[in-house]
Amino acid sequence: MGKKAFAQKLYGGFKNICDLKNNYELFNADLIINFHDGVKNLMLKNIDPINYFCERLNLLEHSVIIGDDISCGVVPVDEFERRWRDNTGYLYQVLAERAERVDYIWAGLNFKLKG
Repeated sequence: MGKKAFAQKLYGGFKNICDLKNNYELFNADLIINFHDGVKNLMLKNIDPINYFCERLNLLEHSVIIGDDISCGVVPVDEFERRWRDNTGYLYQVLAERAERVDYIWAGLNFKLKG
């Protein structure tokens, strides 16, 4: 079961979905997907993703947030890719600290980390 299917099973249907794959604009949404891509999109526009998301934590308070784990594998040679991984990882820590529940989905299996 994928991350989105897991979230729908756990919390039911979502009326408002914010997909950060092709943008970074946040709005009050039940489900926010592709969080990691939102971080990258901000960086590509020379916007600090840590400041951006930390200033908008109130928009995330009641949302389910889904992002990919981009920290595995060989550390990229490219500086931008390394910063993207670092920024995304840091923001996942910020979100996990504030979250009521944190799950890690790997190979269709759920690992409950918090809550």
